[in-house]
Amino acid sequence: MKVVVLGGGFAGLSALNFYRDALVIDSKEYFLLTHRLVDVIETGNPSLATIPYPKDIVKANVLGVDFKGKVVRTTEGNFSYDKLIISLGYEQDTSKVKGNVQKLENLEDALTIRAKLPHTKSVAILGGGNLGVELAGILREMGKEVYLIELQDRLLSFMSKEASHYAEKKLREMGVNLLLGTKVEEVSPEGISTSRDMVKVDMAIMAAGLRGPKLIEDLGLSNRNGRMLVNEYLQSVDYEDVFGAGDCMTTKSFVPMSAQVAVQSGRTAIENALGHNVKFTYKQAGIVLRIGSEYFGDLMGRFVRGSMAELAKRVGIYRAIKMVESL
Repeated sequence: MKVVVLGGGFAGLSALNFYRDALVIDSKEYFLLTHRLVDVIETGNPSLATIPYPKDIVKANVLGVDFKGKVVRTTEGNFSYDKLIISLGYEQDTSKVKGNVQKLENLEDALTIRAKLPHTKSVAILGGGNLGVELAGILREMGKEVYLIELQDRLLSFMSKEASHYAEKKLREMGVNLLLGTKVEEVSPEGISTSRDMVKVDMAIMAAGLRGPKLIEDLGLSNRNGRMLVNEYLQSVDYEDVFGAGDCMTTKSFVPMSAQVAVQSGRTAIENALGHNVKFTYKQAGIVLRIGSEYFGDLMGRFVRGSMAELAKRVGIYRAIKMVESL
């Protein structure tokens, strides 16, 4: 069985770990730990968020897919397949914010932000999810004036109220300016126009607006917000020999974007590509964040902080590293 996997992130490498004969194609030479991009901004060290890929992963950009002929066209040639798994991760959509916003989607973005910081005194972070909360804490510790702007009435709206309240308390204690229930209308040289006030800052960083990659739409696949639509077996609703995994796919009932879900979906997708009949179910075991030196989050349905939360965070990073190194 010739299985081609587009994308070598958490989902793609999870699929490869299950079926070592799969061919993985990725545009990068390294596996990116996206949840560690804030550490790169803090230190300037890109190796904190990257692990070199094994040599047998094909480095190429995908140009298109002939779904009828079952051929993937890339910058390194064409690759035929019997089954195709698309696990291309996510992109950031900054188009909903008028003006010049610095995105934080990949390693290059993190290094760009790091390079701008010596000339930056004040920063606005748009989005109060995991990325925005951790980034706000780091930039405040670096002595920057920080505004964290969130459309919802609380931070971390997808987590427990305990986690949300703890994050808000810690950031306020650090001196972060929280603008909750606030909509960003425009970013201009004069400042950031919001539904409340004008905020004057040197740089605005987007920490929200995640969607599926543009390639999903370019390939003509049915999608929702750029995420390809799949059935309960992760099979494309358009082609029976194509499967989706990770952040670039969703079902009609919605699938959250997270590393844990990506790993689980990568395995299910490859199992079904190989002829099994496994319904996809996911379990979000935990989400742990860091503000300064404080670790906290939700673990197995409980709010945790301190050493237990830090251990869970480090175990997650360790498992990701081992997944790559085992290939």
